[in-house]
Amino acid sequence: MKQIYLDNGATTPVAKEVIEEMKPYFDKKYGNASSLHSFGMEANEALTNSRNKILKKLNAQKNFKCVFTSGGTESNNLAMKGLAFKNKGKHIITTKVEHPCILNACKWLESQDFKVSYLNVDENGFC
Repeated sequence: MKQIYLDNGATTPVAKEVIEEMKPYFDKKYGNASSLHSFGMEANEALTNSRNKILKKLNAQKNFKCVFTSGGTESNNLAMKGLAFKNKGKHIITTKVEHPCILNACKWLESQDFKVSYLNVDENGFC
């Protein structure tokens, strides 16, 4: 029986071009990019070049940064908590049907004196 994968919101196959580009970093250029030895400096240079390529492809402004995360939960936490502390307000409005990582970030922000309003949604997902 042929299987069809329908959860591409969670994970997707890696493009062949990406696999080819990454191959050297799996077994030859595997240094810690934060280290000062040659392996680390080579890895750091590769990360810097990758960030620059991505920012150029996105036509990003010069002051924009590219941050690599391990996945959606880490990215959502970085966005939620980063924006919460950067902005002047202390009130967050979300829905009760958000992904658990969003709801957990909101719960944590409540412990940091943020007010969070959790909106109900109807059968179509509208508030």
